[in-house]
Amino acid sequence: MNTITRYGIKLSPIALALGVAVSFPTTAQSTSTIVTFNIAQQPLSTSLNLLAEQANMNLIADASLLRELKAPAIYGQKTLIGALTFTLEETGLSAKIVNNSIIIQKNGAIKETKQQNKRDLHNKKANKHAHKDIPENIEVIVVSGNKIQLDRHQLERSKGSSNSDIFSTFTGIDANNLRNEAGALDIGIRGVQGEGRVPIFIDGSLQSTHTNRGYMGTSDRTYIDSDFISTVAVEKGTTAKSGAFSAGAIGGTVNIRTLNTTDILTKDQSVGALIKLKTYNNNHTPTVSDNPWQQQYYQVSNHNSTSDFDNGGILLAGAFKTDQLNAVLAYSDKKTGNYFAGKHGFENFVETYDWGQVLPPVNQHGEVVNTSFESESYLAKVQYAFNDEHDIELNTRHHQQQAGEMLASYWFKQREGDFWILPDGEYGTIPANIETMPQWQPGTALVNSASLLYRFLPTNNPLVDLKINAWTTNAKLQQYNALASNLGPNALQYFHEYSNQRHGVGIYNSAAFTVSSIPTVLMYGASWQNEVLKPKAGALEYFYTDKTTSRDGKQTVRSVFVNGQFDFDPIELTLNLNHHDSSTHDHQGEHAIKFSPKTDFTALLHYNVFDNTTLKAKYSKAYRMPNIYETTISNEVFTYSSDYPVIPENSNTFELGIESHFSNALIKGDRLTLSASYFDTRIEHMLATAQLPNKDPDAEPWQTTKYTFTNYDSFELPGIELNLNYQSDLFYSTVSYTNYTNIKICSALISNIEQVDRCNGQGFSGSLTPLRIPPKRSLVVGFGSTFIDDQLDIGFTYKGHSDKQHPAGFLSGTGAKAVSKIPASYQLDFYANYKFNDMFSGFTTITNLTDRYIVSSGSIVAMPEPGRTVTLGLEIKL
Repeated sequence: MNTITRYGIKLSPIALALGVAVSFPTTAQSTSTIVTFNIAQQPLSTSLNLLAEQANMNLIADASLLRELKAPAIYGQKTLIGALTFTLEETGLSAKIVNNSIIIQKNGAIKETKQQNKRDLHNKKANKHAHKDIPENIEVIVVSGNKIQLDRHQLERSKGSSNSDIFSTFTGIDANNLRNEAGALDIGIRGVQGEGRVPIFIDGSLQSTHTNRGYMGTSDRTYIDSDFISTVAVEKGTTAKSGAFSAGAIGGTVNIRTLNTTDILTKDQSVGALIKLKTYNNNHTPTVSDNPWQQQYYQVSNHNSTSDFDNGGILLAGAFKTDQLNAVLAYSDKKTGNYFAGKHGFENFVETYDWGQVLPPVNQHGEVVNTSFESESYLAKVQYAFNDEHDIELNTRHHQQQAGEMLASYWFKQREGDFWILPDGEYGTIPANIETMPQWQPGTALVNSASLLYRFLPTNNPLVDLKINAWTTNAKLQQYNALASNLGPNALQYFHEYSNQRHGVGIYNSAAFTVSSIPTVLMYGASWQNEVLKPKAGALEYFYTDKTTSRDGKQTVRSVFVNGQFDFDPIELTLNLNHHDSSTHDHQGEHAIKFSPKTDFTALLHYNVFDNTTLKAKYSKAYRMPNIYETTISNEVFTYSSDYPVIPENSNTFELGIESHFSNALIKGDRLTLSASYFDTRIEHMLATAQLPNKDPDAEPWQTTKYTFTNYDSFELPGIELNLNYQSDLFYSTVSYTNYTNIKICSALISNIEQVDRCNGQGFSGSLTPLRIPPKRSLVVGFGSTFIDDQLDIGFTYKGHSDKQHPAGFLSGTGAKAVSKIPASYQLDFYANYKFNDMFSGFTTITNLTDRYIVSSGSIVAMPEPGRTVTLGLEIKL
């Protein structure tokens, strides 16, 4: 049965013309899928590249075969193989579709090569991994550069108990302090993180919320159930192709696409369902008292049975598609309790003095308080094609959760002989064999988001490909991270309720044309977004002070952008300009701040030096405006101060890379990719927290300092990245290594206050800058293989990093027992996936296989990661 899918294919600069294969993460179209084409007459390499791109497939060819060949105009509805046949007519070339790859070669060559491969491989199944059925005389280049793309199969290998675990298998990508982020995403790239520096887009919309973390600073949280994720695309550094809402993304971007029909339906299905069940051990659901005094003395457990699978999750999804309509409905329910730490390496966190030892609050195999999580999520997506020129996509998502989190000043343990308060209100001392830690009621988040994408692609007009994107996100939050609440003692004094609303509209157009025989694509557009932070109505009566802890303000960001892609063969050049401004209105502070427009510039160049090797050079100069959180006042720990006005950050980034691909490197038919990059990121006027002299003449005598935001002189993050990707019939492997060569943060203001050097590589003790500095070295290695005709996939992932030192006196006087050093550590994970048939598949992961006692490199306190954890799962397609 044929299905109709419409794609508007436009002219673009092509990696294929340089002799490369471009890889896309989404599911490919079948050969019988009918596609509506609108391709002008142009170079053959351009047409083929765009055809593959819109069909979500890899395109593999020898560049020398395509040079100087032209492709005819294609208009109307054709199958994929029919369009390829028509395009290659009279070229002496032919096309073959093998799984997710379109292979272009001279007529007859594919058949001959395939027969030879079958003889050489002794009838083994071809194409076990990407490109294995590729004819061997084609050298393939996949220009991944600083981009990472993951599909559902790859994501399943890395999923742990936290949603952020899916980002843990590549160096240069950080999820700092992820165990204390309430299950949300807050991603850093190459040491650049937070406050919009690395925005996360979900189905084209921006959905992050601001969260105060007390002495741990602030978080830029994005709430999503990882089981709803279909693909993830990560770009490191300022993007060379501006999106409608990418202003301020000086660290990189993360684009997430939620489940679509191809994730749920099997081949030839028009209606289907997906059921996914999973459960995990190494967790315990805490029973938390309603009494705030008793919450201070929660009795922790120091042992949990490895056979006790208490919690888990369920995903129910359905899909429906016709010639014009694609629809997805999904529901997910997930729950996990407080997890338990590992065992080996515990001694690295024991502090030894002449008079004795100080143990970390969490024992070996001890319960880690305030880490429980429970969420319920809904997803609805509809794509509808009105006709050949107009289509629309509507997405809506609801997420509600309860999750534990804690403030750094409450990370401590009471042991035998320490004071405590009994449930009956009596005072006493803790008896033997009992240990207690503060365990609070979980905070809550309720997030509703919706996005609408309209596209107009007139037939046979390459100058118009118009898109309009509108989205809205409304988050309501209840959290224990405020100050001066009058609701009660302990956790209640930090309770507050607030909302974070974001709305955006973008309009942009792509035009394809040729200038002096140079294929060119020009994309231009404008965007507007508005963000509002405000406390719950009537909340002022719950605070001792004359204003609430929650911020109360609005920020507007406007942007116009243009980028051009030029194919000079063998050089591909991309230029980007983004002109943006912002303004903030603070209702509590009764002030307005406007930041004058700034223009970002990015240039990216690819040059094919050999048939299998490509050089890349990238330069960007971009700005990040101070956001609403950094420009409004409140009673939270860190607040805006007019005594220390802030200005935009200015990021200058240079990157130089090389990538080469080889076949038959170790054994016949294998594929090897090697890449290396040098990057140098320098952020001038970087905005961060600081403890500075209080200049308020009305301040109390004890209020000598103020926790606020200030511009540091600079933050430099140079380094190298090395990557290896190997695929063969015997095994597959990936290696990712990052080495920061000379990290340096500088501030004349703080150096004068603290009487220290202006620049250092650890950060300053009175600020949270040490948390933003990554370990000098990190390494991730993956190794796996498939068996039983690819039904069984087994592998291991090793993740390690060097030690990291915090400055002396880090956060002294704050009540937080900050960890002074993060030791070098590693974690080994295991995964196995077995496909019983087209309907049933099972999976298991064992994270922290060797049961290490580990603390995340971005942690402020000695809060360990989960110990050995087993996840068991079953997936059913109906």
